[in-house]
Amino acid sequence: MDNFWKKVDKSEFLVPALLTVLVIIIGVVAPEAFGNLIDVLFNFVTNDLGWFYDLGIVALLIFCLWAGFSKVGNIRLGGKDAKPTMSMLSWIAITFTSGMALGVVFYGVGEGLMNYCDFPAFAGITSMTPEAAENALAYVFFHWGFHPYAIYCGAGLGFAFIYWNTKRPFALSSGLFPFLGEEGEKGLPGKIINWLCMYIMVATLGVNVGMATLQIEAGINYAIGNVLPDSLMAPIIIVFIAVVGIVCASSGVHKAIKYVSTANMIVFIVLVSWAFVFGGTQFTINNMITSIGSYFKILVPYSFYLEPAYQTGWVGGWTLFYWAWWLTVAPLTGLFLMKLAKGRTVREFVMVNMFIPIGFIVIWFGTFGSSAIYQQMNGAGIWEAIQEFGFPVALFAYLKNLPLAEIMTALGFAAIFMSFITQNESMVYTMAGMTAADRTENEIGEQKSPLFLKVFWGAAIALMGYILLLSGGLTSVQHSVLVLGIPVLIILLINAASFIKATTHREEFDLTLTEEQKAALRAEKEKNF
Repeated sequence: MDNFWKKVDKSEFLVPALLTVLVIIIGVVAPEAFGNLIDVLFNFVTNDLGWFYDLGIVALLIFCLWAGFSKVGNIRLGGKDAKPTMSMLSWIAITFTSGMALGVVFYGVGEGLMNYCDFPAFAGITSMTPEAAENALAYVFFHWGFHPYAIYCGAGLGFAFIYWNTKRPFALSSGLFPFLGEEGEKGLPGKIINWLCMYIMVATLGVNVGMATLQIEAGINYAIGNVLPDSLMAPIIIVFIAVVGIVCASSGVHKAIKYVSTANMIVFIVLVSWAFVFGGTQFTINNMITSIGSYFKILVPYSFYLEPAYQTGWVGGWTLFYWAWWLTVAPLTGLFLMKLAKGRTVREFVMVNMFIPIGFIVIWFGTFGSSAIYQQMNGAGIWEAIQEFGFPVALFAYLKNLPLAEIMTALGFAAIFMSFITQNESMVYTMAGMTAADRTENEIGEQKSPLFLKVFWGAAIALMGYILLLSGGLTSVQHSVLVLGIPVLIILLINAASFIKATTHREEFDLTLTEEQKAALRAEKEKNF
C-alpha cells in the first residue's frame, strides 16, 4: 500500500476520485432520484444561463482566429529549435479521432434527417419539403463546425504555450500562472480547477460510454435481433470497451493510440466513400454545396440565437447541449492535444485543430446527411425506424439500404467501437498522467504513469456511463452534460486570457528565448510605444 501512494499524487488524485466514487454510489443506490436531479439542473441552465454559453463560445472562436492569424501564430511551441514528434498525417488523425469521432458516428445520419423530418419551428421552414432538404444540414454544420472546434482548439492553445514555452507543469491549473503566479497555480485555486475538471471529465466520458453503448446495443438489436436482454447487454458492452480502452491507454500515445486512430480514420473513409458512391451521389454533391452556403448565411445570427419567444426547447436540447458536451471534455482534450503539438507553430496548431477537421465534418455530415435525406425522400423508411427503435439506430437503418449492407453494418460497429476507444484511451492516458507522482517524460514526450491509475480512471468512466443509463437512458445522458459545462467555460476563458498575456509578454514568460531575443522583444515594444 505504501508503494501505491508513492506513485500517486495524492493532492491531485484523492478529491476527484472520492467525488467520482460518491456519485457512482448515489447513482446505483437511487438512480431515479439521480435522474430527477439532473433534469432540474438541466432546466435551470437552459432557462437562465444559455446566454453565457452563447457569448462564451463566440469569444473562444474569436480568440482562436486571433491566435492563428496574428503574429502570435508564428510562435513555435517548445522554442524555435523544437522538432515535431510525429508526422503531420498521424497528428491530424489522432487530433480528430480523439475529440469528435464518437459524436460524428452517433449523429452523422440522424441529425440532418431529423432536421428534414422535424424542422425547428423558429426557422419558418415546413418539414419534409424541398426547402427543408436544402437547409437541414446548415444547422448540422453550425453544430459541428467552427464553434465546437474553437472550444477544443481554444482549450489546447490555453495550455500549449504555457506548457511548452513557459515550462509549467502538466496540469489544468497551469493556465492560471500568467495571472496568479506559482502561488495561485499550485495553491488552492489551482487545486480546485484540477479537481473540478477531473471529475467533470469522468462524468462526460461516462456520457460517451452511455452513447456508445446505446448505439451498439440498438445496432445489434436492429441488425440481428434481441440476442440478450438490455439489462445484460449494456453491462457486457461497457465492460468490453472499458477493458480495451485501458489496455490501449497503457501502451502510450505513440503505440496503440496512434494505430487505433489511424485504423479509425481508414474505416471512416471507407464508410463515407461507400455512402457517397451508392447513396445518391449527384444529390449529395449538390446538397452538400448548397448547405455550405446556407451554413455561412446562418453562422452569425444563430451564434447569438436563443429563441426567446418561440421557446420550443430546440436550442437547449441541441445547440446548448452540444456546446456543453464539448466544453466538458475540452480541458483534458486540450491537454492531450497540446502534448501532440511540440515543434509546431501556433498557426499550425489552429489549422490542424480547427480548420482541417471542419473539412472532414462537411464531407462526413454532408455525405451521410444528404444521402439519408435522399433515401428518405425515395421511401427508404429511415425516419420510421428512428421513431420505432430510437435515435441510436439511425446509422444502421441507413446502412441497410446500401449495397453490401452486412459488411457496411460491420464497419459501422467498428467505427463506433474504435471512435469511443480512441477518445477514451487518450483521456485515460491524460488523467493517469495528471494524478501520477512521477511526471517524467521520455524523449518523445510520453509519460509512464502507473497502470493502476489507468485502471481506476477507466473503470470509473465505465461505471459513470452505467449509472447514467440506469437513471434515464439517452435523455439523462444528454441532460447531465449541460449542467457541467458552465464552470469549464469560465476556466477556458481564463486560460485564453492567460495565453494572450503570456504570448504578448514573451520576454517575461517564454523560457525558450535567449537573453538576446528577450532584449530584442523589449526593444520592439519600446519602439512601438
